[in-house]
Amino acid sequence: AELQAPGGGTLQLLIECPNQRLAMGANQDKWVPNPSGKSAQRATEYRVIGALLGASIRTQSAIELDLPPFVWKALVGEAGTVEDMVAIDEVLSKEVQSIRAATTREAWAARPRTWRVRSITGRTVPLRPGGLDAPVAFEHKGQYLEEMLTFRLSEMEPQILALKQGFHSVVPPLVLPLFTWRELERKVCGTAIIDLEQLKKITEHKLPGKDKNPVAVYFWNVVGAMDNSERAALLAFAWGRRRMPLSNGGVHLKLELLHGRGDESLPESHTCFFTIDLPAY
Repeated sequence: AELQAPGGGTLQLLIECPNQRLAMGANQDKWVPNPSGKSAQRATEYRVIGALLGASIRTQSAIELDLPPFVWKALVGEAGTVEDMVAIDEVLSKEVQSIRAATTREAWAARPRTWRVRSITGRTVPLRPGGLDAPVAFEHKGQYLEEMLTFRLSEMEPQILALKQGFHSVVPPLVLPLFTWRELERKVCGTAIIDLEQLKKITEHKLPGKDKNPVAVYFWNVVGAMDNSERAALLAFAWGRRRMPLSNGGVHLKLELLHGRGDESLPESHTCFFTIDLPAY
C-alpha cells in the first residue's frame, strides 16, 4: 500500500499517473515510476521492487500494483509506444492531436509553442538549451513532436531499467519471451476482475454440508449482489489484497463457522490464512 500512497507517500518510488493526478480521462488507477529518483540508492530500491515482482511469480502470491502497459512491456522485452503513454495522460493526448491537426502556418501560429515539454510529473522541461523561450517554427513541427514524445517515452528509463534488473535477478530473462505483457501482469498481480464463479472455484467450504450449508448459501447470495469494487473490498478483508489469486496458484479462500455466534456477530477474517469465519446466521 505504501508504494501506491497518495502523492507518492514516504517512498516516492511510484507516483500517480497524469490522469489520476488530474482526475481526467481513462486509466486513472495507474501508477508510474518517479523519474526524479536518479540516485544510486533509488536504483537499488527499484531493483528491490523488481525482485519482489519476480518473487510473486515464484511464490504464486499476487502483488497489487497498478502499473501501465509500458512497464510490463519493458519486463518482457517489448518497447513501449506513444499509445501507451497517451493512454495515461489525456493532456498529452490532446496536445499530440493538436500538433498533428495544425497543418497550416496560420493554424500553428494560432497556438504558438516553445521547445519545452511537460514531464510525466507535471514539471516543465526544456527540450534544448534555452528551449523554454525559443519558439517552434511551423517547419520544425514534426521535429518538435518527435523530440517531445522521445522525451516522454524515455524519461523513466533509468527507473524501469533498475526494475528490470531486479526482476531478472529472480526470473531468468530466457523464459520471458514465453509471456505477453498481459500474461506477465496477471501472473504478478492476479486478476482485477473478480468473477463470482471463479471465486467459488477457489473456495474451500469448511462448514457442515460444504457449500450447501445455509450460511454458505447466504454468503454467496450477498457476494453475488456485490459489484467488483465491493468484491475487491471483501478480498482485502479476507487476505489483505484486492485482486484474485491465480487460479492455479494453490491459494484458496476458506470459509469456516464461528461456533456459538449468531445474528448479533459480524464475520471475522484471518488474512494470513485467507480465511473468513462466518457466524451461524
